[in-house]
Order: sequence, then C-alpha cells, then structure tokens
Amino acid sequence: MANSIFWIGDLNLGPLNDGDPNPGPKGQEWHKVNVVVVEQIPGKDKKFVTVRTSDKTLWECTLTVKTVTDERYQRLKLLCQDGGPYKVISTHEVMTMYITDFRISMSDSDKEPPVREQLENGTKPSSHHATWTIQLLEAND
Repeated sequence: MANSIFWIGDLNLGPLNDGDPNPGPKGQEWHKVNVVVVEQIPGKDKKFVTVRTSDKTLWECTLTVKTVTDERYQRLKLLCQDGGPYKVISTHEVMTMYITDFRISMSDSDKEPPVREQLENGTKPSSHHATWTIQLLEAND
C-alpha cells in the first residue's frame, strides 16, 4: 500500500515524494452493509422471501496510517478532532465522509530511526511517531 492514494480534506496521507519520511496508509478496509429482511409468505408451504429495505446504504472505512513528522501528526489530529465532513479521495472512490472515531497508538513498534532531513534554517524537524486508526463514514447530508 506504499503507493496508495488517500486524501482527507487537504491532507495527503501518502508520501509526498521519495524523500518524505511519512509512509502511505498501512491499511484501508471498506465496508458497506445492504439491509435485507427475510419475510415469511402466508400459506401452508411456509415459503420465505428476502426484501432489500433500503435503497441507499453508507460506506464505512477503517484507515490505518502512520505519522513520523510532528507536522503530519498535528494536522491529522486537527482533522480528527474537527470530524468533518471532508472530501475523501482514495483508490476506492471519491466521496464526502465524516471522521466518527479515531485512536492513536504509540508503541515500541512505532519507533524508527530519527528523521535526518533538515529544515531551511538548519534545524531538524521534530518527529512524532504514532499509528492512527481512523473510522470514516460516508456523509448523506
């Protein structure tokens, strides 16, 4: 998934270029449930029929993404706290979605070698290693 396209609003969650320390999404899981009811037809044969009860059901997405730089961490945190709705662009589809839930995990597995790039003034950017699990729900406003 290293070359996956995934945008939430104006934040590109894929690597911006070959030198970008932030990896692309680690995982995208898309889910949609069609609501179907099983009804029994009256009569002695006890036959059953299935009926789809909704014309429109909503897409859900569970996105796992890693942050390395503090800038990406802070921008993603602001998006998650606001909740949206945001235009989401992915290899799956383009749609408007809300962020309904998010978790930030910081563990030993998130530790990586320090960021080696330097800013224009010669200082090193601060790093902020974390793994994010973000729940998105298609908007139907």
